[in-house]
Amino acid sequence: MKALKKLITVLTLSTLGFAFNTTAAPINLWDWQVDTAFTAWTPAPPDTTVTATGANAFWGASSATKLAWGTPFAPGVTQSSLERTGHNNGFGSNIGTGLALGALAQTTTLVHNNFVITGDTLLGATLSTRLLLDPNPTDGIYDVAPTALAFNIDFLETSNSAPCAVIISPQPCNDIFVISPVSNLNQGFMLDGYDYNIEILVDGLGVLTDAACLAAGAASGCSGFTTEEGEVNNFDVNIRITSLGITTIPEPSTILLLSLAMFGIVASSRSKHS
Repeated sequence: MKALKKLITVLTLSTLGFAFNTTAAPINLWDWQVDTAFTAWTPAPPDTTVTATGANAFWGASSATKLAWGTPFAPGVTQSSLERTGHNNGFGSNIGTGLALGALAQTTTLVHNNFVITGDTLLGATLSTRLLLDPNPTDGIYDVAPTALAFNIDFLETSNSAPCAVIISPQPCNDIFVISPVSNLNQGFMLDGYDYNIEILVDGLGVLTDAACLAAGAASGCSGFTTEEGEVNNFDVNIRITSLGITTIPEPSTILLLSLAMFGIVASSRSKHS
């Protein structure tokens, strides 16, 4: 009986401790590090000119920060290209500190230099992202590493005359990017009893028209963005962390009742064997 009393007491105190711990507030400030690179593309070089990631420590030298294509149609005209810009820590990564829940942090910018070209065009690419989070800012330890994400990019270099899949005025036609799967733009994780969600938000990203999706070889309802001919088109990429609340556990009232019941069992046992 003494052993049973000890067991019940330990379970009771443990349960009360668990109830206390789950009342802690969610983490509000985060440090972060993002590594982004193109890890695949079609067509292969030399039809696609590749700028290697160089110092990027995670994706390595076989990945790229910039893809360029087409032969300039006249002297002095640059190739069209798709590029992810910037890093700020010397290792090909973007880092930031003190990101509050619900706030936005810019991690990189996608730049499409959309120029008239001749020759082969980019058909598709894979943009890969690895995100590290530090829930204890300033300690320099990234305790949370959600799964690295990959986004497929299907690209259509449209003709420069009507009819256009994407109507703009004046002509020529917009080029079309389709990004999939969009489900990768949200990722959940759990830490210290709380559920969190990470969103990746790309400026200009939205549901394209059926005509644009069809022209790019995608199903209706596809998501992506379009770019203007003869322009440098910039699309900022941001992250946002939100708390989804406490992970599903017994209600505090249930835990309290269970704890009181355990104390009752102990008290009853003592009275019967005193």
